[in-house]
Amino acid sequence: MYSNRFAALAAIVLFVSTPTFAETVNVSGVGHGSTTSTAMPASESLIVVHATSTYERFESDNANSPFASASGPCFGAILINKGAVSGEGLCRYTDADEEVAVVKWMAKGLSAEGRTQGEWMVLGGTGKWASITGGGTFDAGGEGDAYTNKITGEVTMN
Repeated sequence: MYSNRFAALAAIVLFVSTPTFAETVNVSGVGHGSTTSTAMPASESLIVVHATSTYERFESDNANSPFASASGPCFGAILINKGAVSGEGLCRYTDADEEVAVVKWMAKGLSAEGRTQGEWMVLGGTGKWASITGGGTFDAGGEGDAYTNKITGEVTMN
């Protein structure tokens, strides 16, 4: 009787103490979609930009990237103040499994070509996205349907 209880207790302790293995995945690739950005100057050196984009697809060399089948809208605001760029926004992606990801982006600068550059991070979501952490950098730009977002980074799938 005691040996059965001990065996059951040992099995529970082993199950609870077994580490969960996390996988780090390279998610670098290019998002394709469309954008509408509205510049709202307050003065010659102070400009607010209302930015919206919709991603139809992401191209990645890594088939294991959780972004490979993601699509959806992003929105936010960018401030250009005497040449300094700041701002942030959110994206709500849905993947092929119908799971939702929420990603935050933070604008840090503009390239010589006028592309917005900055950082991004996964905030959470449903299904696999609920435990994914990580982020990276982005370089986004283009007009209308020629909009692309070149992302680099890694996520950990816990």
